[in-house]
Amino acid sequence: MTKILAFLTGVLSLLMPLSNAQALALSEARLNSSLNQTLDATIELRSATAAELDSLNIYVSRIESEISIRGIWPEVKVELVRLEKGNSYLKITSKDNVREPVLNFLLELTWSTGRIQREYTLLLNPAR
Repeated sequence: MTKILAFLTGVLSLLMPLSNAQALALSEARLNSSLNQTLDATIELRSATAAELDSLNIYVSRIESEISIRGIWPEVKVELVRLEKGNSYLKITSKDNVREPVLNFLLELTWSTGRIQREYTLLLNPAR
């Protein structure tokens, strides 16, 4: 019975139309700064189409504890950097120096056909 079920599943998967769908995805955060410096981090946007980037809205919220999200994080600026060749990315910066060694934040992206949320934790080491 198991062999028949596996065979039927294989046949059905071959009959279904193949989709070349790709969705916008976020990479890991790349931290380019240290503790007691202004925040400088990047997050790559993978598989983003021009239409998705045109309608993109970006929200970042500071997470203070497991049960407390502070809302919009005004101390941080998130800028979309569009590249002609290759993937675009988000540049995350702050005006003031970061005094806390651990930053937790929630990044939410919405666009005309989708939405993604991802939580990030940045560990800032002291400058050498």
